[in-house]
Amino acid sequence: MCIRLLGQASLAAALLLSVGVSVFAGTTETFTFEAESYSGSRDREYSVYRPDHLGTPAPMVMVLHGCRQTEDDVLQDWGLTAAADRYGFVLVTPFITSYDGLRNPNCWGFWFDHHQHEGRGEPEDLHRIAQDVEERVAIDPARRYIAGLSSGGAMAVVAAVTHNEYWAAAASAAGLPYGEDATSVSFQCPGTASFHALSRVVGDMRDELDDPYPIPLMVIQNERDCTVIEQAGLNLRDAHLAVFGSGAPQASASSVPCTPFFVENHGCRHETFTTDGDPGSRSVVETLFYAGPLATPNSQDTDHGHYWIGGEDGNNGKWSLRHGPSLPDITWDFFARHPRVPAGPAGPRITLLGPDPLPLEVGQAFVDPGATATDPEDGNLPVSADCTSVDTTRAGRYTCTYSATDSDGNMVSVTREVDITDPNACVEVSASPRTHVTTGRAVVFSWFFFHRALASGDRRDIGFAWDDWSRVTLYEDEERQWVTQPREGCPQ
Repeated sequence: MCIRLLGQASLAAALLLSVGVSVFAGTTETFTFEAESYSGSRDREYSVYRPDHLGTPAPMVMVLHGCRQTEDDVLQDWGLTAAADRYGFVLVTPFITSYDGLRNPNCWGFWFDHHQHEGRGEPEDLHRIAQDVEERVAIDPARRYIAGLSSGGAMAVVAAVTHNEYWAAAASAAGLPYGEDATSVSFQCPGTASFHALSRVVGDMRDELDDPYPIPLMVIQNERDCTVIEQAGLNLRDAHLAVFGSGAPQASASSVPCTPFFVENHGCRHETFTTDGDPGSRSVVETLFYAGPLATPNSQDTDHGHYWIGGEDGNNGKWSLRHGPSLPDITWDFFARHPRVPAGPAGPRITLLGPDPLPLEVGQAFVDPGATATDPEDGNLPVSADCTSVDTTRAGRYTCTYSATDSDGNMVSVTREVDITDPNACVEVSASPRTHVTTGRAVVFSWFFFHRALASGDRRDIGFAWDDWSRVTLYEDEERQWVTQPREGCPQ
């Protein structure tokens, strides 16, 4: 349920009071979404901008702010209100309003499990907010889009996975792959971060998806970003291609300079990946990678190369720039080319039996747990397995590939990772206390505002639990627990 907080107000009249801010012709309304009964739901404010002379039914673009931002930053600085006027779409800007867990102010909680699934938390709230908008405005169900910056970009990715049956396409600026941890974000420059293995991201996405629709994704990434580093954008691209495309990022359909741009494009390249490598086919992923400046004009920014580029109609606000590839225009062009279409022949669905990754020790016999395949028309299908690369005499990560083909010739392949470890090997990991905590090598001991990280094995203090700048070495003991001293026979 939504309660309108503010009646219709002319955005133009409000903005006339602010010198240097562009004036737009539409109207903005602000509402409150009231928390529902499902886990993680909260009251949330959101704004809806409607251009004058809006067509019907209209496309809807929901855009999520980043950490330390609000929906007002999106409306005032990102150039999207002008884009809504220019292209004729309804702009919806939710404000996180309140939140749970340890996080920076106003961050969307993309790394919390209860905010990563359909029917729960923030992605479900966003879905319900969009449905509330549809009750008041005639929205084209084939043109519902979602985008965001930073934690908002990461949450847009989550929403694209949890609700791919609802959204037509998604765009992520400085966002992160589905299911990532808080350690995927850097707090220093140059940036450092740790990421899930690609196979884990792909597996998590497949586990969550309940609709065959291959939702197109635009990945926007500053190669110099110190907060969300370039590898995040590469992983986001590759995971989406592995789930919805050919899984071959090197086989792009086209690569061109980014246009339009304002003043300069920072060497931006716009690359397109389609299902078959044909530039005329529908995109699975499109990427914008550019080398933008670290410093920004706004004094409230962190100067870590982490921002939205609003183009000529944008402003140099908090974590936003004007100069560079015009993201409002480029993103809308991507959305306009990708209305929701009925999913084509999905092909077989392969289900892996047993764990993925499959853990083994050196010398242990490998027995493939196998996989099953089903098809809506053909029922159960045979599965072909290729595990020839697995070598149990040597530690390493290996891959099994499973394939199935239906009667229409649609072939689907999935992979399982096989991790072979040497129980006698000396294993050590040097990382920050925060990384040790989030990867399970350490636990948090809390007393009021006192938060310390303790090694999971010997429970010795290794530092402040959320310290992301220092490095501590932990060692694996005979019982596979993590301790602060190496076991006998291993070097220190």
